[in-house]
Amino acid sequence: MQTKQCPYCQKFLTINPRVRKQRKTCGSPSCQKALNRNNSARWRQQHPDSCHPDYPRVKLWLQKHPGYLQRYREDHLTYVEKNRQAQRLRDRRKKLHLDIQNKIRRQPTEIINQLWNSSHLDIQNVSEIQPLEMTFLFSTLPCLDIQNSLDNKGCPKENGTIEARR
Repeated sequence: MQTKQCPYCQKFLTINPRVRKQRKTCGSPSCQKALNRNNSARWRQQHPDSCHPDYPRVKLWLQKHPGYLQRYREDHLTYVEKNRQAQRLRDRRKKLHLDIQNKIRRQPTEIINQLWNSSHLDIQNVSEIQPLEMTFLFSTLPCLDIQNSLDNKGCPKENGTIEARR
């Protein structure tokens, strides 16, 4: 058996003589990803026109056929309604994601104040508590342990260290 060095991780591997030209890497996932990345880059370099968008050709065709899209939408109302609903859903998901990120990054004190002032917040009542509210509630109370007594065992001290449990 012959040995060959993996070009990515530099490990030595034994090569079966029947498949010596086919085996390129040692087989680890990271080396296979690197090989795939290099092959893709090489293919894109050899075929530069394949990744360009088709927009200029479509724009030219639409200019030669004015009113096509309006007529298509008038003739295919189910497609229009389905697309409209899908776009609303995409917009809602994007807005929800941005709202959550905004709340997490920029307004934690405002959210905490809202949580403390909300009257419906009850740990036992799972059905009314929203997951976001629970996350912020427990993230603001690092010492919250219902089973601990009130002598604050295991809570952070003033200097930032954690007191050992007795």
